[in-house]
Amino acid sequence: MNQIDRIIPAALRAVPRDWQAARHLALLAGLTAASAPLLAMLYHVLGFDAAGMVVFTGATVMMVAPFTLNAGFSLASARNLFIAALYALKVWLALNLGGIGAPTVSWFVLCPMIALLLGGTRAGLLWAGIVVATLSALFIAEHSGVAMQAFPVSDPALLDLVSNIGLVVLASVIVVLASNSAGVERRAK
Repeated sequence: MNQIDRIIPAALRAVPRDWQAARHLALLAGLTAASAPLLAMLYHVLGFDAAGMVVFTGATVMMVAPFTLNAGFSLASARNLFIAALYALKVWLALNLGGIGAPTVSWFVLCPMIALLLGGTRAGLLWAGIVVATLSALFIAEHSGVAMQAFPVSDPALLDLVSNIGLVVLASVIVVLASNSAGVERRAK
């Protein structure tokens, strides 16, 4: 954690809740850095290199988010930058993998989960509203005859499997971080 703390400004380290949120943001950025090459390789194997490039683009923004804290960004701005990059990535994937039925649509749940972890109830509800509106728009567009691009990946079942395993792992990590944060807050009182 000492390496992570080095990128967190002193002002954030002075407030335990902010320090914890900044640490979590940095940890999530690290997970993103580790997983992005694997996802890009998966999309390459599945014959959809454009998705791999979009994954790298979104991941780069997500990885930069904790470093923006030292550039004077607020914790809320860094958090929203991270989540917005994830959200944009998931929108692109949904539009290019079949709309509301895309195997990556379930990953939208991470946006409000991360917002809750890093910013609390208000941020989580805001991102939940954005995600619900997006899912509704995808559904309405599809049922209104708007053709969604369905890229024919070479092995849709493999994409479904990897997508669902990845979501379970990341959602579990977020819940563990949240439960650890709750324990820290209880001990601080």
